[in-house]
Amino acid sequence: MKFSYNWIREFVPGLTEAALPLERLITMKTAECEGIEEIGGSVSGARIAQVLSTSPLADSKIVKAVIDLGPLGMRTVVCGAPNCHPGMLTAWLPVGRKMVHGVDSDGMLAASEELGIGHDHSGIVEFGSGEPGDEIPTLPSDSIIEIDNKSITHRPDLWGHQGMAREVAAILGLPLTDTVHSDLLPGGDPAIQVEIEDLSLCPRYSALVFENVKVEPSPLWLQHRLTAVGLNPINNIVDMTNYVMAELAQPMHAFDADLLHGGAILVRSAKPGEPFRALNGEDYTLDPSNLVIADANGAIALAGVIGGMDSAITAKTTRVVLESANFQASSVRKTSSAIKLRTDASMRFEKAQDPANTVRGLARAIELLKAICPGARLAGGLADRKRKTPPPPTIDLPLDWLAAKLGRELPTDEVRRILESLSFGAAEPQPRLLRVTVPSWRDQGYFPAGRSGGRGRANDRL
Repeated sequence: MKFSYNWIREFVPGLTEAALPLERLITMKTAECEGIEEIGGSVSGARIAQVLSTSPLADSKIVKAVIDLGPLGMRTVVCGAPNCHPGMLTAWLPVGRKMVHGVDSDGMLAASEELGIGHDHSGIVEFGSGEPGDEIPTLPSDSIIEIDNKSITHRPDLWGHQGMAREVAAILGLPLTDTVHSDLLPGGDPAIQVEIEDLSLCPRYSALVFENVKVEPSPLWLQHRLTAVGLNPINNIVDMTNYVMAELAQPMHAFDADLLHGGAILVRSAKPGEPFRALNGEDYTLDPSNLVIADANGAIALAGVIGGMDSAITAKTTRVVLESANFQASSVRKTSSAIKLRTDASMRFEKAQDPANTVRGLARAIELLKAICPGARLAGGLADRKRKTPPPPTIDLPLDWLAAKLGRELPTDEVRRILESLSFGAAEPQPRLLRVTVPSWRDQGYFPAGRSGGRGRANDRL
């Protein structure tokens, strides 16, 4: 897992500890870090260019592109990127002129790697807005902290930046801010209905419908942030769902609403031999051990693993159903293993995410869409089906036991401070005893559905 220092600092604005000593503190207190990578910085001289035309060069896979740089005039550039096409807005770098396959090539069209925003060099970067000749803003430098996945496999809350920021705030005794504004969630009747066949397999399924959506490349800052933590930019809608996943550890999925059949989404077990074509282009034959998201015509997503090709977001999409759900960990793990496919979503779901996080993810998505797709508007209210949530568990924590376990005494106020900074409740019903209330995201992480363990040895969960 990769974590952006700048992203963590948005949750912990008082953070002044530099990335290297912070990495060491995280290793000592929370999870083993594997190193730091420095990214970003200057893209001096970079300009937005619009590709006017392309023509292939003989006996090669490269093209001659004529580009418009606005006030700087036209240029001819030789480009080998497979995604170079007329009409696109991309980045041009003034790296000089040279003859390439007999063509006087002036400058270069840049991939994210050349811009210093990531490692992708499979194609040139594409922008959704801007004018030819505009300067490309300098991207902030960032330190990417890489954490060993095995050291957080029992902590699903740490698979997102907010969870890691909570640990950092607790370690340094700093306040933690929240990026989610739940008051953005709409009231009223939902524009789509949700039905769940088995609430033990899908404890919660939340959804919103958006209209007037324009699918285009994400702004550079969003592409930069995703690439920095190892996620490939695709388009503004898909990138927004991945942003929420990287921030809140809540996987999400977007369906093209106009490609769905019927006015309801059904979460159910697959039918024997049910066909499903996934977003990776592969065809799968399902069985009742697989949980699917379905419309009136059949499976549209493999729950917790991957979406379907038949309802995929494309450049033609104008209406979107945004899913934010919670699935039983063992169900996702078994399906992922059976079809030999692990995704960023399945890796999080198979560790048991918090059902309370589904609506938080949607609230965050509403805010992000305002920035990256300003014309999009909500249609109807929130669709939200869920299993009844049990009250948070409590744990009696004798401070004498804690002292014996740690090998040293901690003042009661310090123990309470640490617990409360990690969102645990801590009451003191009698001297030398704390009654600890476990937050939903932490209880899920230690005793996910489908795993053994029960609720014994409760004190060991602290």
